[in-house]
Amino acid sequence: MIELLDTWLWAVFLVVGLLMILLELFIGVETGFDLVMLGSALILGGLLTSFANSWLVTALCASAFCTLYVGIGRKYVKAKLKVSDTKTNVDAIIGKTGTVKSSIGKDASGLVKIGNEEWRAISEEGINVEEGEDITVVDVTGVTLIVKKRE
Repeated sequence: MIELLDTWLWAVFLVVGLLMILLELFIGVETGFDLVMLGSALILGGLLTSFANSWLVTALCASAFCTLYVGIGRKYVKAKLKVSDTKTNVDAIIGKTGTVKSSIGKDASGLVKIGNEEWRAISEEGINVEEGEDITVVDVTGVTLIVKKRE
Protein backbone atom coordinates (compact mmCIF):
# COMPACT_ATOMS: atom_id res chain seq x y z
CA MET A 1 0.00 0.00 0.00
CA ILE A 2 2.81 2.43 0.88
CA GLU A 3 4.46 1.61 -2.44
CA LEU A 4 1.24 2.54 -4.26
CA LEU A 5 1.08 5.84 -2.33
CA ASP A 6 4.72 6.56 -3.10
CA THR A 7 4.10 6.10 -6.80
CA TRP A 8 0.70 7.73 -7.31
CA LEU A 9 -0.07 10.20 -4.50
CA TRP A 10 1.17 13.11 -6.59
CA ALA A 11 -1.38 12.15 -9.28
CA VAL A 12 -4.15 11.96 -6.68
CA PHE A 13 -3.25 15.48 -5.52
CA LEU A 14 -3.32 16.61 -9.15
CA VAL A 15 -6.81 15.18 -9.72
CA VAL A 16 -8.19 16.49 -6.42
CA GLY A 17 -6.77 19.94 -7.21
CA LEU A 18 -8.39 19.94 -10.64
CA LEU A 19 -11.71 18.83 -9.13
CA MET A 20 -11.52 21.70 -6.62
CA ILE A 21 -10.97 24.19 -9.44
CA LEU A 22 -13.90 22.74 -11.40
CA LEU A 23 -16.09 22.88 -8.30
CA GLU A 24 -15.24 26.58 -7.98
CA LEU A 25 -16.46 27.10 -11.54
CA PHE A 26 -19.78 25.44 -10.77
CA ILE A 27 -20.32 27.14 -7.42
CA GLY A 28 -19.27 30.61 -8.55
CA VAL A 29 -17.47 33.31 -6.65
CA GLU A 30 -19.17 32.58 -3.32
CA THR A 31 -16.03 30.75 -2.18
CA GLY A 32 -13.89 33.77 -3.03
CA PHE A 33 -11.41 31.76 -5.14
CA ASP A 34 -10.42 29.66 -2.12
CA LEU A 35 -11.10 26.40 -3.96
CA VAL A 36 -9.08 27.58 -6.96
CA MET A 37 -6.15 28.58 -4.79
CA LEU A 38 -6.18 25.45 -2.63
CA GLY A 39 -6.66 23.28 -5.70
CA SER A 40 -3.71 25.03 -7.33
CA ALA A 41 -1.63 24.42 -4.21
CA LEU A 42 -2.43 20.70 -4.39
CA ILE A 43 -1.60 20.61 -8.11
CA LEU A 44 1.67 22.46 -7.55
CA GLY A 45 2.59 20.18 -4.66
CA GLY A 46 1.78 17.12 -6.73
CA LEU A 47 3.68 18.27 -9.81
CA LEU A 48 6.79 19.36 -7.93
CA THR A 49 7.04 16.03 -6.13
CA SER A 50 6.04 13.69 -8.97
CA PHE A 51 9.70 12.70 -9.37
CA ALA A 52 10.30 12.09 -5.65
CA ASN A 53 8.31 8.85 -5.34
CA SER A 54 7.62 9.58 -1.69
CA TRP A 55 4.15 10.10 -0.27
CA LEU A 56 5.62 11.99 2.66
CA VAL A 57 7.42 14.54 0.47
CA THR A 58 4.26 15.01 -1.65
CA ALA A 59 2.04 15.47 1.41
CA LEU A 60 4.49 17.88 3.07
CA CYS A 61 4.97 19.97 -0.07
CA ALA A 62 1.23 20.25 -0.82
CA SER A 63 0.52 21.02 2.83
CA ALA A 64 3.17 23.74 2.82
CA PHE A 65 1.62 25.41 -0.24
CA CYS A 66 -1.87 25.20 1.27
CA THR A 67 -0.59 26.64 4.57
CA LEU A 68 1.17 29.48 2.76
CA TYR A 69 -2.00 30.36 0.91
CA VAL A 70 -4.22 30.23 4.00
CA GLY A 71 -1.66 32.07 6.17
CA ILE A 72 -0.44 34.72 3.76
CA GLY A 73 -1.92 34.59 0.29
CA ARG A 74 -5.58 34.52 1.30
CA LYS A 75 -5.44 38.04 2.75
CA TYR A 76 -3.79 39.31 -0.42
CA VAL A 77 -6.30 37.58 -2.72
CA LYS A 78 -9.28 38.76 -0.64
CA ALA A 79 -7.97 42.34 -0.70
CA LYS A 80 -7.60 42.25 -4.48
CA LEU A 81 -11.06 40.74 -4.98
CA LYS A 82 -12.84 43.07 -2.59
CA VAL A 83 -15.81 44.77 -4.15
CA SER A 84 -15.63 48.44 -3.38
CA ASP A 85 -18.44 50.23 -1.65
CA THR A 86 -18.31 53.00 -4.21
CA LYS A 87 -21.68 54.60 -4.77
CA THR A 88 -22.78 54.93 -8.35
CA ASN A 89 -25.04 57.19 -10.35
CA VAL A 90 -27.17 59.67 -8.43
CA ASP A 91 -26.47 58.12 -5.02
CA ALA A 92 -22.84 59.21 -5.33
CA ILE A 93 -23.83 62.88 -5.12
CA ILE A 94 -25.50 62.62 -1.69
CA GLY A 95 -23.20 64.19 0.91
CA LYS A 96 -21.23 66.23 -1.64
CA THR A 97 -20.84 69.95 -1.23
CA GLY A 98 -21.20 72.72 -3.75
CA THR A 99 -22.13 76.31 -4.40
CA VAL A 100 -25.45 77.94 -5.25
CA LYS A 101 -25.36 79.42 -8.78
CA SER A 102 -28.95 80.65 -8.88
CA SER A 103 -30.82 81.45 -5.65
CA ILE A 104 -33.14 78.84 -4.17
CA GLY A 105 -36.44 80.27 -2.90
CA LYS A 106 -38.90 78.96 -0.33
CA ASP A 107 -41.11 77.42 -2.99
CA ALA A 108 -38.83 77.74 -6.00
CA SER A 109 -35.94 75.68 -7.23
CA GLY A 110 -32.56 77.13 -7.99
CA LEU A 111 -29.31 76.02 -9.55
CA VAL A 112 -26.30 74.56 -7.73
CA LYS A 113 -22.87 73.52 -8.90
CA ILE A 114 -21.46 70.25 -7.56
CA GLY A 115 -17.98 69.56 -8.93
CA ASN A 116 -18.22 70.30 -12.65
CA GLU A 117 -21.96 69.71 -12.93
CA GLU A 118 -24.89 72.05 -12.46
CA TRP A 119 -28.08 70.68 -10.92
CA ARG A 120 -31.57 71.94 -10.17
CA ALA A 121 -32.03 72.10 -6.42
CA ILE A 122 -34.53 72.89 -3.70
CA SER A 123 -33.88 73.66 -0.05
CA GLU A 124 -34.43 70.95 2.54
CA GLU A 125 -35.61 73.43 5.15
CA GLY A 126 -37.79 75.35 2.71
CA ILE A 127 -35.72 78.50 3.29
CA ASN A 128 -34.03 80.85 0.87
CA VAL A 129 -30.46 80.02 -0.08
CA GLU A 130 -28.69 82.85 -1.81
CA GLU A 131 -26.31 82.74 -4.76
CA GLY A 132 -22.72 82.03 -3.71
CA GLU A 133 -23.63 80.17 -0.50
CA ASP A 134 -22.16 76.74 0.13
CA ILE A 135 -24.54 73.79 0.32
CA THR A 136 -24.52 70.07 1.06
CA VAL A 137 -26.66 67.58 -0.86
CA VAL A 138 -28.92 65.61 1.49
CA ASP A 139 -31.16 63.76 -0.99
CA VAL A 140 -32.21 63.44 -4.61
CA THR A 141 -35.73 63.43 -5.97
CA GLY A 142 -35.89 62.68 -9.69
CA VAL A 143 -33.36 65.09 -11.19
CA THR A 144 -33.66 67.65 -8.39
CA LEU A 145 -31.20 67.80 -5.53
CA ILE A 146 -32.43 68.51 -2.04
CA VAL A 147 -29.82 70.64 -0.33
CA LYS A 148 -29.16 72.41 2.94
CA LYS A 149 -26.85 75.26 3.85
CA ARG A 150 -23.41 74.03 4.74
CA GLU A 151 -22.52 74.68 8.33
